Amino acid sequence: MTYRDLPRISNSDLTAFKHKLFGRDYKAPQKAFAFGNALHELILEPHLSHSLPEEVDPELVQLLAGKVRQDRFCKWYLQFSRKEKVQLWECHHTGLPLKSKLDVVYKESTVIDFKSTSAKNYQQFVESFQRYDYDRQAAFYLDSIQGKRFIFIGVQKKSPYGLFYFEADFPFIRQGRKKYQALLRKWKELQAINCTQYNKTGCSKYSDGNMPVVQVMPYSTSSL
Repeated sequence: MTYRDLPRISNSDLTAFKHKLFGRDYKAPQKAFAFGNALHELILEPHLSHSLPEEVDPELVQLLAGKVRQDRFCKWYLQFSRKEKVQLWECHHTGLPLKSKLDVVYKESTVIDFKSTSAKNYQQFVESFQRYDYDRQAAFYLDSIQGKRFIFIGVQKKSPYGLFYFEADFPFIRQGRKKYQALLRKWKELQAINCTQYNKTGCSKYSDGNMPVVQVMPYSTSSL
C-alpha cells in the first residue's frame, strides 16, 4: 500500500477539507505539484533514476536540486538525516488517524521541508505562508514526531535561484496547531453526522464523497 492509499488524514486532506467547509471549489495546482514533487525526488533521492513529467523543465529542476545539495547547511542535514519519513499517528483530541510524510528528519527532533517558490525575495516568501497555511503544515508535521524544531527552505524557481531559510518559532507553531486541531474537530463532528445519517438511510449523506461510515474520510480528498 502506497502512502496516498493509507486511509488516514494528511495535511493535504485538511487543505481540501477547509475549502469544502467554506463552500469553495478546490483543485490542487497540478503543474506546481508536479514541479515540487520532481524537485523533492531529485533532492532527496539523487541516486535513483527519475522520470520527469512533461510539464517539468528538466534543466531547471536539476539546477535547483544541485543548488540545494551544494548548500553547506542542506548538504549536512541531507547527509545525516532520515529522508521521506512516513509517520502514522493519532490525534489526541479526536482520536482520528493521521499521516505525514516528512522531507528530512534529524534525530527525531528537527524537521526540514523544501518549498519551491516564485517569491522574488525573502519577504515575499514569508508572506506566502498564510496563503498556503504553512504554519498548519509545520505544526502538523512537528507534532507527528513530537519534534522541537521546524525549518522551511524555499528554493527560488527563477533567477537568481537562491535559497530562503525560515525557522518556525513557538507562536508560529502554536497558531498552526490551533488551525489543524480546529479542522480535525470539525472533521470528527461531520464524521459523526455522516455516521448517524448512514445508519438512518443506509447511505452516506454526502453526495460528493459517498463514503461508507467505516471509512476514515467524510469526503473524497487528495492524500498527497
